[in-house]
Amino acid sequence: MARLRLAVLLLVLAALAWASHHFDVAHRLDVERLRALVARNAPWGPLVFLGICVAAIFLHLPAFLPLALGGVLFDAPAAFALGWLGAVVGTTATFLVVRYLARDAFQAALARRFRRLAVLDDRLAADGFRTVLLLRLALFLSPPLNWALGATRVPLGRYVAATAVGVVPGVALCVYFAESILVRGRAGTPPLVRLAVGVALLAGAIWLARRMLRRRGGDVTG
Repeated sequence: MARLRLAVLLLVLAALAWASHHFDVAHRLDVERLRALVARNAPWGPLVFLGICVAAIFLHLPAFLPLALGGVLFDAPAAFALGWLGAVVGTTATFLVVRYLARDAFQAALARRFRRLAVLDDRLAADGFRTVLLLRLALFLSPPLNWALGATRVPLGRYVAATAVGVVPGVALCVYFAESILVRGRAGTPPLVRLAVGVALLAGAIWLARRMLRRRGGDVTG
């Protein structure tokens, strides 16, 4: 069984390397290139964009970039919906790869480097939804978080549910800022005001999640 998992993992990694080279995902994270790609694949452009979001997460690329670009390419509701779905699908895919193909290897590597993760693992097993929610609010789509959580004992259903809720503020902020910063000359609220509002909303969400965790007996971030 261990050899089978290793073989499948190697196939997955090989497929990722091929896809990254063939589709040149990193170089498509540009407004004009992505716009051309979406237009060229109409009417399936939104699905192509969704695939780019998932690929960016899977390939450890800055996930906020395609999310922000979506705010330029689509109207705000569509950009948010596609970005949110891409975030949930991408993070769940990485979780499943680690959980079922490389969990033992990840646990051994992480245990050696981060001693406190054993405590966090216990917390994730006991109160997975709230703990993942706090981590998502604080770290959003951080690549190490996406992969490390698959090596823990958090139940899959709670991981997906908490991620689906926890990435909402981050995705919304990416779309929100895209319309005022990435689109030059757009009238509206000054970027610094938008930044202050966005930071305040995100800080409030993190504060609320921390309070929820303390009620259950401690703070994993403290």
